[in-house]
Amino acid sequence: MTLHITPLLPDALPMLQDLWNRQLAPHLVHTLAHDLQSPARAHGRNAVMIWRAEQVAGCVGWVTLGIAADGCAYASPLIAADAEAATALIEIVSEEVRAAGAQRLRVSVRAGEDAKREGLRRAGFSALFEFANFSRALPLAVPAGLPPGLHAVAGDAIDWGKLHACYAETFAGVPNSPIPEQAALREEWLAANPRASLVLADADGAYQAFALIDGCSVEGVGVRLAWRGRGLAETLYRLAAAQLQSQNETEMRALVAASNGASMRLHQKLGFSEYAPRWSVYELGW
Repeated sequence: MTLHITPLLPDALPMLQDLWNRQLAPHLVHTLAHDLQSPARAHGRNAVMIWRAEQVAGCVGWVTLGIAADGCAYASPLIAADAEAATALIEIVSEEVRAAGAQRLRVSVRAGEDAKREGLRRAGFSALFEFANFSRALPLAVPAGLPPGLHAVAGDAIDWGKLHACYAETFAGVPNSPIPEQAALREEWLAANPRASLVLADADGAYQAFALIDGCSVEGVGVRLAWRGRGLAETLYRLAAAQLQSQNETEMRALVAASNGASMRLHQKLGFSEYAPRWSVYELGW
């Protein structure tokens, strides 16, 4: 039966979510609507769905934030009912990101996504590294306080230019972590957990560290070079965990590149453990 493509149709998202849940069970993830309609995907404009007659057969969203820095784009999420649908979606997203100037395309694959993995193999993608899914039951011990010389910035007083500069510096070179534009970062931050997310500034008002928490998941923790080696990332985790516990959350989650030794050691030190199979990241260049 012939495949056909449509723009992202919000009314069809429950069918798509059901398809994905059946592939991933029992290790389900957050809702597709959150990702597909995010600022990084132009609120759904950078996404399409694929169908067989009236049955949804998959979708793909694409993120082009990293192209200016390193020529890399990302197909995420990419969901396919079978290898034929996966192949078609990979061709579509490859054309879209190449037109935007990408030189490379990355796609992550979870356990159970066999059709996607086969589509990537047919297209010539190569495996790069793995992501580890970490979880930690709350509570964590609360730190005594912030290091001397740093203070928390109130959420309604954040200078978005300063935060963007801090984010860009601390995430430079981090695998699969493209730097969003300032407006997209602001939008993402305001939609996240406002009480658990933190920004730390020094006495001169320069932003030196941050923690971005969405729900109970750590979306990003960054510490500028001058403040590294002082346990500040651990402090940010503990402060965020205390806020999550006050919101009746029972766990804290994080996704970490297994190739990032420092981050892996930090999570293990804090008592995090892997709760789901690792994701594989594949790349194709042209």
